[in-house]
Amino acid sequence: MKYYTTNALYEQIISRRIPHYKFTTGNSWQLIYGDKNSTPLLLVYAKGVNETEYFSDYSQQDQKAIGLLSFVSKHSSLPLLIIRFRADLNEIKEVLVSENSLDFKRVSLAQLSDIFKKYDLPVSNTPTDKYLNDKSSSAYHNWQRSCLGRGITVSDIDLWKVDSNGIPRVIFELKRSYYTIERWRPFPEDYNNFKLVWSLCYKSNMLFKIAYNVRTKNPFFDDISRIKIFSVDFTKNPSIAEETVFSINDFMNY
Repeated sequence: MKYYTTNALYEQIISRRIPHYKFTTGNSWQLIYGDKNSTPLLLVYAKGVNETEYFSDYSQQDQKAIGLLSFVSKHSSLPLLIIRFRADLNEIKEVLVSENSLDFKRVSLAQLSDIFKKYDLPVSNTPTDKYLNDKSSSAYHNWQRSCLGRGITVSDIDLWKVDSNGIPRVIFELKRSYYTIERWRPFPEDYNNFKLVWSLCYKSNMLFKIAYNVRTKNPFFDDISRIKIFSVDFTKNPSIAEETVFSINDFMNY
């Protein structure tokens, strides 16, 4: 089951074989969890797999994604969980969890809530013992919304920029809407999530930026010919400033 696979920017990075941009797609997510004040508390690499992958070794994709999270985990002193769940089942009652990037243990969804609680994240007092995989979302994300819905902030990492040594230097939040490139600015209702990612970057000596392109729904068109970049700094209450507008070629070389 594929809940989200790609976008035009990812496809360009893949087709051009751009080495300094990294991302996860499909049934893999690099997640940041924080409290209501957008203070990061936990990093999670969550992946939906089929039966044959459930107990298998890490794939190359997993190793690269976990490597980036491990870097920021070390530099931010945040714990990192790796979670596998069955995406080929209609519903799940358990997941595999690793708290050391090596050994997995089978836990019920109620036990998963207890693990998140251990890291000071608020959880529901009435956990459900099973969750559905549906067309629009994974069972894991349905569990997340039900059990961690209040008093937290959570964000998926969209795009990393790494240096020539593979060290992450920038995290980009990718935003798209029908507003023209000249008109669009980040919405204040998104600031809590922006602050969460920025705080992780700040702890890890990285930059956080927002990249915007126009996307129309009817007809559907993801226009990446121009990409507007915003710099973000929450030490300045906050400062979200337009930095530049790149052509797609210039962004690929950025």
